[in-house]
Amino acid sequence: MTIGKLISASILALAATLAADRVAFAQAKDLSMGNVNPPRHGTSQASQQFVDKLTELTGGKLKIAHHHSGALGGEREVAQQIQLGAVDFGPITTAPLSTLIPEMSVFQLPYIFRDYDHLFKSLDGSDTLTKYYDAVLDKKGLKLIGFFAAGYRGIYGHGAINKLEDVKGKKVRVQEDKILVATFKALGMISTPIAFPEVATALQTKVIDFAEGGVNTFYHNKFYDIVKYVADVRHTHQAVALIMSKASWAKQDEAGKKAIMDAYAHARAFNRKFILDEDKSIQDQVREKGVTITKPDPAPFLKATESVYAEFFATAAGKDAKKMVDYIQGVK
Repeated sequence: MTIGKLISASILALAATLAADRVAFAQAKDLSMGNVNPPRHGTSQASQQFVDKLTELTGGKLKIAHHHSGALGGEREVAQQIQLGAVDFGPITTAPLSTLIPEMSVFQLPYIFRDYDHLFKSLDGSDTLTKYYDAVLDKKGLKLIGFFAAGYRGIYGHGAINKLEDVKGKKVRVQEDKILVATFKALGMISTPIAFPEVATALQTKVIDFAEGGVNTFYHNKFYDIVKYVADVRHTHQAVALIMSKASWAKQDEAGKKAIMDAYAHARAFNRKFILDEDKSIQDQVREKGVTITKPDPAPFLKATESVYAEFFATAAGKDAKKMVDYIQGVK
């Protein structure tokens, strides 16, 4: 063989080796998940259950690198990265997700869920919500895997709230959602949309007087080091959408897609039990940190926010999603 042929053969062999390496790397590449919550938070634990179960069900063929604690940014930013296919999965609270999918504001309507039993029956009693939102998300480059429950939400901040009059004129951080802005405006507060990673600083510097959020989130993010008052108003029981890049979903074979949905079913069961178990002691854990928890009469809060429904139904997204509101309100 001539030197030229030897060189050509070597180049071809090297190219084949590099191509094989690229294929192997692509096959071994982990999927990614962006999550704003710290590891001990219920949403993070349910997400980790999903990650671990998927690895188990696929024998390691599908693995997810779980980037928690806001490592990939806030929830809206992660959702946008999922749309673009730069991130594969994310548990995204429905409020910030509504900035991209306004129909998601249904979940933030004040007092739409009566309690955990009502929330779970609405999410799990039929596929009504998941079918509707799967179709809506599909148009935006997203795949809905399912919903986690993230606990009820209250108001925490620099003073005790014992009645509706205590919140009048106060600045409150709300999630990036038009319905929440309207809800707290209806309560007489100055609604200030702030991404979650900025909440602690806003409270410390007193840019805001209060923040609306989950009592469990308050605890796990150690906000008790900053403020010492929580009002248990339960204006909403928060839902989290586990979403996936539509492009990433399309790349999975049928076995992979089934494994993803089976892993979610496992994580969902964990989530429902976890939330109920956590609810038994979370307020005691908060009080142990020197925090005062008040329970104002919800009737004036509910009455003051009735107009928010009409505002939502006046929008194109609200008009279309009204059937989901009717469905939820009809669940007994």
